[in-house]
Amino acid sequence: MKLKIYFLITIVLISFSFRFYKLSQYPVHLSMDEAAIVYNAYSILRTGKDEWNKKFPLAFKSAGDYKAPVNVYLTVPIVKIFGLNEFSARFVSAFLGSLTPIILFFLLLELGFTLIPSFLTSLWLALLPWHIHFSRASFEAITGLFFAYIGLLFFYKWLNQKSKYFLPLFISSFSLAVWSYHAERLFIPLLSVFLIIFNHKKIKSLLAKTPKIIIFITIILFLLFSIPFVKLTFFSPAITTRAAATSILKEPALLLSLHQNYLSTKEYIFDNNLLKIFKFWLNKYLEYFDPRFIFWKGMQFTPPNYPDTGILFIIDLLVVILGAYKLFISKNKNLNKLFIYLFLLGPLAASLTMNHQHPLRALTWIPAFSILMASGFSHIKNKPKIKKFSLVFLFIYLINILYFLNIYVYLFPHFQSEYWQYGYKEVGQYICANRQEYDQIMVTDTFGSQGPLNTGLPYLYILLACKMPPEDFQISRKTYNITYHRVDWKYDQYKKNMLIVASPWDILGDNIPSKNILKEIYFRNNKKAFILIKTDD
Repeated sequence: MKLKIYFLITIVLISFSFRFYKLSQYPVHLSMDEAAIVYNAYSILRTGKDEWNKKFPLAFKSAGDYKAPVNVYLTVPIVKIFGLNEFSARFVSAFLGSLTPIILFFLLLELGFTLIPSFLTSLWLALLPWHIHFSRASFEAITGLFFAYIGLLFFYKWLNQKSKYFLPLFISSFSLAVWSYHAERLFIPLLSVFLIIFNHKKIKSLLAKTPKIIIFITIILFLLFSIPFVKLTFFSPAITTRAAATSILKEPALLLSLHQNYLSTKEYIFDNNLLKIFKFWLNKYLEYFDPRFIFWKGMQFTPPNYPDTGILFIIDLLVVILGAYKLFISKNKNLNKLFIYLFLLGPLAASLTMNHQHPLRALTWIPAFSILMASGFSHIKNKPKIKKFSLVFLFIYLINILYFLNIYVYLFPHFQSEYWQYGYKEVGQYICANRQEYDQIMVTDTFGSQGPLNTGLPYLYILLACKMPPEDFQISRKTYNITYHRVDWKYDQYKKNMLIVASPWDILGDNIPSKNILKEIYFRNNKKAFILIKTDD
């Protein structure tokens, strides 16, 4: 018992340290999604309505799509306690991400793993760059993964007859996972089907012994979570808009390959559009099993040809191989089936969307790797001369951690700051401090270090920097005297007493008098991001 407590304390300290240390600084800037989540939480706190003047919505229209509601509502009390800032924006993901390794520890024990492999696997997740990074920003996928893990824990506790009350807790947790993130809306139903099919005899036996009041409560909870979801799916654009915007069917490469007209019967039968879509999807799905994605470049912290890290450490490959062997020779068929199903299911949702090898959408793959790692640690534990091997493994693992930290703290901010809307916070702070000095303010929404390749939502950063009361914004959707669009200097220079926030690409080739340039803001790679220009009075 004491050993278990020591293990839990170690997991808590490491997990929380890696996710909360300098949380406001890394990642380098609030993303658009984070800004939208925290401001909508602020809006709900003050008015009970979102930024679009909708009262307690179940889907939040913002940042170009509809956001799942769980992160926003969980952020509301955090904003009340810590205020409207970066820490509040990231607290929920960091906190739930920190708890997830602890939940994993207890889940592995329920699955039949012994204490030490369960501890080592939980420690592995606490130190996993894949999970650390997305826990340190307000990513809904982390919240969805947390509820998926805790739902699995409650299911197996109920299945192992620990308590009848775990049944409604299981249903509630899986339901919250579905409400937390889009990928879980495919992952959780398919996982539930597996759990029911492969455990149907035991489930039937347990349900026969379960008091009717518990079954009734479980059904009511299921309906409370599912009926609004069905309503959103069929009677609002909240879910269909997101699905359509990110669907694999929007991929330009796929669209260009599809037939407009079939030239022959052979083409109609053997090379039709359905086959083309299937082949395109299958190729995307199989890309997730590329070892380079898993162990070398999966996180995309840096550009090609620069050091990076995969979704797993390179040293994890050894444990993965041993874990696969252990599962292959294991007589625990239930665990083997669960692993195979999770391993094949994990990247499915991500493969059905745009973008290749998307590490965020593939977070549903982590439960499969958790079982694989736990099996590998179980195999190592039973081998002789384990002490010498453990010291070598620990030394190499520390090198991997230091390697990741160097990339995350130095290279990642340097190369990727613009993709996190870097500079808009400084723009917002300047505007909020000086906006009354100008008759009008114009802020560009297009920028980039290599060209006008990125599009932002600068109004969100103005709302945050000025802490603009949501009741003033909800109806008019105006932020003071500010407009947001690309700058046309040849025309805009003649407007009197205007503050212009331009990208260098907005004024390319134009000669701006130095007396009109108030401030220049740079990305972390020292390339110019924004230029603040004042027109003549």
